[in-house]
Amino acid sequence: MKNGCRIVGITLVLVVLAVTGAWAEAAKGKPVTVTGRVVDNVCWLTMGLKGESHRECAIGCDKAGVRMALLDEKANVLYTLMADKPFVDPNALIREHFERVITVKGDLYNAPGGQRVLAVKEVAAAQNPCAAKNPCAAKNPCAAKNPCKPK
Repeated sequence: MKNGCRIVGITLVLVVLAVTGAWAEAAKGKPVTVTGRVVDNVCWLTMGLKGESHRECAIGCDKAGVRMALLDEKANVLYTLMADKPFVDPNALIREHFERVITVKGDLYNAPGGQRVLAVKEVAAAQNPCAAKNPCAAKNPCAAKNPCKPK
């Protein structure tokens, strides 16, 4: 009888350890780097508003407590943004970039229902796509194929 209770007890302990280990693994985010536009969830989802012309409204929505999201326009994926630790303003690191394209480094969590949540760790303004092709593009972005080439 004692041996049977020990086996049951050990089995229960192993099951609990396995379940909590799997839960801890699921709770860990996957490190990612994502480039996209910081959008105001309310106006983008309900009215499709985004971009520089909508920036002032996004700032107002932020003051009202709206959480922003990152829209990967190429992949058509919306990431809910959150802080990477408790008791931190989720919009703090992205506030100066509302309605602009940025690159975010953080941890990706796949929430129930297919929602993607990105815990923001680092933010950088996205590079000008012309600058990668042409180092002189900062002076004359996208204007000419090679504005530095002498004529």
